[in-house]
Amino acid sequence: MKANNKQYLIALDFGTGAGRCFMVSLDGKASYDQYQEWAYDYPEEAQPGGAQFDPQEFWQILAGLIHKTINKAGIDSSQVVGISSTAHREGVVFLDKDGRELYAGPNIDMRAPSNTEEFEAKFAERIHKTSGHWPFPMFAPYRLLWFKENRPDIYEKVCSVLLLNNWMLYRLCGQKRTEPSNGIETLLVDLKTRNWDVDLIRAIGFDPSIFPPVSESGTVIGEVTEKAARETGLKAGTPVVLGGGDTQCALLGTSAIEPGDVGLVLGTYGPLQMVVPAPIITTPELIWSGCHTVPGLWVIESSSMETGQAFRWIRDIFYASESLDTYGVMNKEAEASPPGANKVRAYVGPRLPNYRKLEFVGPGGFVTKLPPVPNVIKRGDFARAMLESVAFGVRLNVERLQRVSGLDISVLRVCGGLSKSNLLMQMLANLIGVKVTVPLHKEGSSLGAAICAGVGAGKFRDMKDGVNQLVLMDKTFLPEDRQTYEQLYRMWMSEYSKMYGERTLKE
Repeated sequence: MKANNKQYLIALDFGTGAGRCFMVSLDGKASYDQYQEWAYDYPEEAQPGGAQFDPQEFWQILAGLIHKTINKAGIDSSQVVGISSTAHREGVVFLDKDGRELYAGPNIDMRAPSNTEEFEAKFAERIHKTSGHWPFPMFAPYRLLWFKENRPDIYEKVCSVLLLNNWMLYRLCGQKRTEPSNGIETLLVDLKTRNWDVDLIRAIGFDPSIFPPVSESGTVIGEVTEKAARETGLKAGTPVVLGGGDTQCALLGTSAIEPGDVGLVLGTYGPLQMVVPAPIITTPELIWSGCHTVPGLWVIESSSMETGQAFRWIRDIFYASESLDTYGVMNKEAEASPPGANKVRAYVGPRLPNYRKLEFVGPGGFVTKLPPVPNVIKRGDFARAMLESVAFGVRLNVERLQRVSGLDISVLRVCGGLSKSNLLMQMLANLIGVKVTVPLHKEGSSLGAAICAGVGAGKFRDMKDGVNQLVLMDKTFLPEDRQTYEQLYRMWMSEYSKMYGERTLKE
């Protein structure tokens, strides 16, 4: 007996540390999800920096998550009317002529050929001008060139290069396709045309035919095959729809779909994207430019860098003994600490990135003047200091996006795990001086991919209609004690500028 007669959309989400299946009803009121962590292989031949995964193993995990999600909801598979996907950007899979995986790697795979400096001297400026990204070893061209140099036996068999979100759809329907929001992360898609830069591809030495056709997010590319239906529990014939890169899908999931809108994903990292009406190319150090999942819109991006990762570090050091609701305990103790965290200031993670160097680990630590009275500084002060540093880092990046775009923001739209912290959300409102909104469904990337599925399945007229139907707001935070947080920010910045330099702040 079916639990209800609602229709549902499914999003597969390939995260850096785990896979997720998210299912939501067409009215956005009912949702179910299943999640499983996974780990990568680090082959000796690809060191330093090489990482990859077993595509069959990971697909079995993802297929199993679909099964579990449908079973958890207690529905019939015929009630699923569309499926799409999202993934961390830059990860790729190589296929041979028979469609078999030759290599599958995440965005943390940093293998690169020995002639990296020569490649960058020849192509970096050109790549930045067309894609809005400065090249770095995590991007697809470096991996292709590494295989060409070190594993020609594999390179010569490559007939297709798929991004991870599109590889999952290929597994479902057998069709190969790319979309602009993640396609731009190959460095080989032109921002203006939102299609492959064939001349650049040929100049580097790649065969353009290995890159599948580009269509916009929300496009139906096929149907769930009989084989995939047996693997996943989905109904054969279910529409398979192009989704997008994780951060751009999160923009949909937070309702950031108009020029000037800013979305913030507070997960392991803290990327911010501002929606802009046309491509913006500026100094390589400052931003990435990209394509929105909404056709005809673009984005600029800056990142607060290690946000959730830094907060987890505090968890592992101070809260390892907590067994139940660890993050709840951390937030409660952080709330008990006063603004300024009893003079503890954190400089671990959150900061302004340099997109020419893309350094993932910077200098940092804690600054504190320990009082002579014992037991005044507690672990909750360190938890609060870390949340304050996340808020300070977000402000730095918001201001950078405003400078580059010339646009002001009135609302900051936030999703991701740390968006569950009311304390942090209020800090952001106080520091930036704008309304902060948090959606009911915190997994914004998954929700955004579900919106894409609904557009392709004909359940929504367009992305805006899908956002109106599925993005239900949970909480809103308005600026309160701005003066106190402005003073705290200036104190934090006094030390930050010594660590990272004044030049970074003025750019």
